Amino acid sequence: MAESGKRQAERQPMTADLWDRRYSKQGFAYGTDPNTFLLENISLLPTSGKTLLLGEGEGRNAVYLASRGLSVTAIDISKVGLSKARRLAEERGVKIKTVAADLAEFDFGVECWDLIVSIFCHLPFAVRAKIHQATANSLRDGGMLLIEAFSPKQLKYNTGGPPDEERLVTVELLQEDFKTLEVLLCREVERPVEEGRYHTGLSSVVQFVARRPAIQERGVVGHRERYQIRVHQAIAQSQDEDTGMRGVKDPFLSVAGHALHYTIQASREMGQCPYCWLPQALLCHPLEFMRSSSSGKLVASLLGGEFLVFGVRSHQEVLDTILADSSTQLLLPGDGSRTLKEWLAEQVEMPFSGRGIPDLTLLVLDGSWDQVHALRAEIEVRRHAMGRPPLSCIRLDDSVQHFRSPLIDALKPGAGQGRVSTFEACALFLREAEDGLAIPPGTWKEAMRGLEPMLRVLQRCFALPTESQERVPDLELLIACLQAVACDAPLQDGLRRCSICGAAFATPLRMRDHLRGRRHCAAVAVRFARDRGLAGPVVCAGSEAAQIFQAYSTVPLSQCRPEPPDVALVQLKNHGFLRKPRELR
Repeated sequence: MAESGKRQAERQPMTADLWDRRYSKQGFAYGTDPNTFLLENISLLPTSGKTLLLGEGEGRNAVYLASRGLSVTAIDISKVGLSKARRLAEERGVKIKTVAADLAEFDFGVECWDLIVSIFCHLPFAVRAKIHQATANSLRDGGMLLIEAFSPKQLKYNTGGPPDEERLVTVELLQEDFKTLEVLLCREVERPVEEGRYHTGLSSVVQFVARRPAIQERGVVGHRERYQIRVHQAIAQSQDEDTGMRGVKDPFLSVAGHALHYTIQASREMGQCPYCWLPQALLCHPLEFMRSSSSGKLVASLLGGEFLVFGVRSHQEVLDTILADSSTQLLLPGDGSRTLKEWLAEQVEMPFSGRGIPDLTLLVLDGSWDQVHALRAEIEVRRHAMGRPPLSCIRLDDSVQHFRSPLIDALKPGAGQGRVSTFEACALFLREAEDGLAIPPGTWKEAMRGLEPMLRVLQRCFALPTESQERVPDLELLIACLQAVACDAPLQDGLRRCSICGAAFATPLRMRDHLRGRRHCAAVAVRFARDRGLAGPVVCAGSEAAQIFQAYSTVPLSQCRPEPPDVALVQLKNHGFLRKPRELR
């Protein structure tokens, strides 16, 4: 009873006078450094545009965002706090706009903010829903909302925040209040909060990131916007935590949360764009995400459909819905797979949709061949748990054997006909579907044109040679010499990257296997001959071949620019997460 009386006595209106007294004290009540949650998610947020900060007080977050080029408005009920915010901005050499107002009376406007940030701004129950609705309505299409606030569990910590429960928030409350937005992250976590003298110690907080979908007036989200949303979710929900899966044989799927966390962390440190396919419904292996050799992100951004990354919680919910659908098929060659024409013939007696065409949800797996099979194995485990049979597979027809891939030719010269990237496989499927699934003629050609900008970038960024048999008449002899010394190529630190094709490997054995490849040797040989201006017979053996491999084939990661998944591999290894398959059983 005494404790209850104490809490009742502590409850007092959060008036301007109360905050003025707090902010009148020497120093900054909550420090001058930006909020940690804001910093962790800065890559999700706009880099320009109008930004509104709610209950911003002395301006620590407003000044930080202004320093990043945003046009910032800070609103707070305390004029004293905002005065200190303006002084802090002047000291840091940035400009911010301040508005002294009660949020319950503030005109948020309609579709006028690119970003709204609310850090520990706890609202009275009577006006919270109204303010939250106004906040959502004031975001522009694609605008972002970021909130961190204390949860009701914070009352037992006594490390900051309001003393009454009605001003604290829950995950369910935010999801309900902002149900018109695309929620990217919504969770309750315990974390140490060290922000000035009023927030000190372990705390229970709710963290929330959401986005107003573009094309909202049409009631749908375009495929490019949906793709961006999924990338946002992958970034926001990547956590350095165990996914809780047991019995998964793929060592990366079993620690997908860690793999995603380290990949995103590396991408931030390296300044790579999270949306771009290059320098960096489809299910992507966690270590294929943001790799330059992956065309999965290209599929989603150009062709549409869902973009799902294994290990992201919200993506898993979408995946489970897809797996439960009786119309879902895998686009995957192999024993027992059928062509689209064969599958359509089987649908003659099956029920059709209202448009008179068969229902078909195509699930495409993105990653290396081993990664694809690991994803398929995990899918079958989930299907079995649902009481459903294994997914049947659809493959491309035999005409793919005569297809020459411009993307494979750019990334891996000499691969020849019949090899296609994930993107090209999807485009070729559209070609086959023009009749049976009523796809507009020429759709696949339009999709293939989407490759052209990527190919131009590849030509500029990669020093990859094209085949030139005329310039190197004795290419086969040079290849044989290089193959002979491939396994002796120097390796350092157990993780190496090939400067010819960009591949990176976690073990010396995998790198040696890569160097033995004839296609790779051809690339090295052609580049060597081109650089030396050789047009006649080329003879190379012994130490000279080894020197060529050392100079042209591999360099340590410390001497070149790795990709985020390469850095993630090192982190996974250093933290002991690369367990062997038998350790996972």
